Formats: sequence, C-alpha cells, structure tokens
Amino acid sequence: MNSFRVGPHIMQALKLFVTATAVVVFRTKAQKNKIKWLVGCLMTAALWSPPAVAQDKNEVGLVIGGIVAPSQTLSPGASLIAPSGTVLSTRDITLDSSLTLGAEYDREFVGRQKFAIDGGIDFLASPLDVKLSQKAQNAIGEYAFIFLTPHVRVKFHPHGAFSPWLSFGGGYARFLESVPPAASSFRRGTNTGTLVFGGGIDTRTVVHVLKIPIGFRIEVRDFYSGLPNYNQKVTANLQNNLAFNGGLLIRF
Repeated sequence: MNSFRVGPHIMQALKLFVTATAVVVFRTKAQKNKIKWLVGCLMTAALWSPPAVAQDKNEVGLVIGGIVAPSQTLSPGASLIAPSGTVLSTRDITLDSSLTLGAEYDREFVGRQKFAIDGGIDFLASPLDVKLSQKAQNAIGEYAFIFLTPHVRVKFHPHGAFSPWLSFGGGYARFLESVPPAASSFRRGTNTGTLVFGGGIDTRTVVHVLKIPIGFRIEVRDFYSGLPNYNQKVTANLQNNLAFNGGLLIRF
C-alpha cells in the first residue's frame, strides 16, 4: 500500500478545522447577537492585521457550509408513486438543502499589486446526503456527492484586508444514490462532469496558530453538473448545485 506523509503544520490545521466543524454543527442555534459580535471581531481583526512581509504562494481553504439544488420536473408520462401506492399529484422532484465540507488548494502563478491569478483544485462532498423532499416508491430517497474540480482563481487587491475573487473551472462529479424501494435492480453510482464558477472574499492573515498564518474565506459557487439517477426521467439534462461555504484559509 502506498503511503504519504503529512507535515505537522497541515496536521495542526486539519485538527483546527475539525474542531471548528464540530462547533458549527453542534451550535447552530447560537443567538444572532453572538453571530454579529463574531463578524464584527473578524472584520476588526482583518482591518487591523498588518500585511504580510513576504507573499505566500500557496493557500489551503478548509470550508463548511450548505448546498441547494433546484427541483427537477418529471418528463411527460413519468409519475411518482407514494409509499401507500397512490400516484402523487406533484410533477416535481424537490431536494432539501444539505451540509457540505470542502478543501481547496491554490498556488499563485501571477502576482501584481492590484490582482493575482491562482491555479488549484477544489474538493467538495456531502457528509450528510441530499434528501428528496417527498417519499416515493419508484424514486431515490437521497444521494451523496463528490465534486473534484481544477480551477483558476482571479483575486483583486490580494494584499488588502479583504480580497474579493472570482473562480471558474471544471472536472469530475460523482453521485451515489439510494436504492428506490420498488426498484431492487437499481444500479447505484453515477459518474459525470461538472463546471464550476463562483466568487468570494478572503481576508489577510488575522491570527497565527502554532506559527501557521490563518485567515478566513466566504464563498458562493455553482457546480453545474450532470444529473444523479433519480430512477425517473426528468426534463433537464443538467442541474445547478449552489454551495454556500465559509471557513479557514491557511497560507504557506
């Protein structure tokens, strides 16, 4: 079996990300005034943090958030059957939002005072499956996904307290569907492609943890991919997967 070594800085960063993830998941009912206070502290820290003396060429983003996908309309002649055996009146397959976890790597290739161009790769997955809002005998109940997408990221004012950016790319998407109750011969697993484009804001380094420079990132990205196998024909051939994420940005 092949093995690889992970440096102590990256291990510390991953531990910090796991801790942050636990806090987000188990404290989702935090009061609004605490959230506003935290955002205010973040903005103050970013504005008052001194810019780095040397430009770091590599970045790793560790993010958490949610993903939403629009409903899919059934093709003519297709229908959903309820667990009771009756035909459902709805003509749409609607999807619930789901938790996402991701990791993003970038390396700067062009650096200027007003902009920078990075190249890298994104990984985004669903630790909790995307569930269909309605239950049906002849359609999947949920699916998991993985997106793995090389990208180009263009940053504006990369040395500023806040650096907005745009990104675009494309790559691999995989969906792993549940087996419909009335389709025992259903084949799980759909491999397809995806385009990705989006934007976000990075902060400069606001804190050092064990000498690791850490900032923050918020982002919105759309993974425009092929469809999972719903076990029902739908009118569309592609679907939008809109991800809203935020998290840590590690520079080295």
